[in-house]
Amino acid sequence: MAGSGDNTQWLLDACGIIAAVCWCLLLLPQAWKNHRKLSTEGLSLGLIVMWHTAAWVGSGWYALNLSANLYAALSFTSFGCTACLIEAQFLLYRKPQQARLFMKLVLYTLGFVALQFCLSFVSFLIFGAINETVAYILGNLGPGALYVIGFFPQIWEFIATRDVSGYSFGVTFFDCAGCLFNGVILYSDGDFLAASKEAAPFIAIVFMHIVLVLTAIAVLACPKRSTESCPAKLEGDLEDNETKSSGSSVSAV
Repeated sequence: MAGSGDNTQWLLDACGIIAAVCWCLLLLPQAWKNHRKLSTEGLSLGLIVMWHTAAWVGSGWYALNLSANLYAALSFTSFGCTACLIEAQFLLYRKPQQARLFMKLVLYTLGFVALQFCLSFVSFLIFGAINETVAYILGNLGPGALYVIGFFPQIWEFIATRDVSGYSFGVTFFDCAGCLFNGVILYSDGDFLAASKEAAPFIAIVFMHIVLVLTAIAVLACPKRSTESCPAKLEGDLEDNETKSSGSSVSAV
């Protein structure tokens, strides 16, 4: 029995480590895509800001009970740090002449990371001081709501531009994998109702990624209409009509 318990704990620890690694890597595919283009075009800033807010709020909430939620806290914190890198790219890549200044990107990122830890600490203090029910709503359900809201700007970006090339779907892969392994840990206790309450943010994330991917598929399935070729085509038609008209006049003479 003891050996079985040790094996189970080992598996849960492995799941926790994998989840933390997935969330640490979460936005790196997007950061690499942005770096290659030296641009954040096609990626919604609203998505990143909402996700980052959810990360520091969630890390403050899970820090209240680190013994039970260590890996969830690490997941939120590591994810928030990668969000800092993307926000730094948004800030730096606005000016093409600064896009290649690597040290400035590092400094911007470190500044955002410092701000994140300050905000996480403040949220930790607030959750520890307020009513338990209110703290649960803000700390556990709040991040899930922010994640859900954050998807809509990116979905709109897909629809408005009819282009999905600015978003890296490696983000979706790592995010869903991290949610899956965190869910395994939470549901391992056997209390389905309690686990579902704790896993609410992860369930919401996976659902919205499904919506995001389906939107991308719909956008790719519908050919992008070229508005640039319409004026040229119209101009060509007018020239053809003028040529025909001139030819008719010459023939009549």
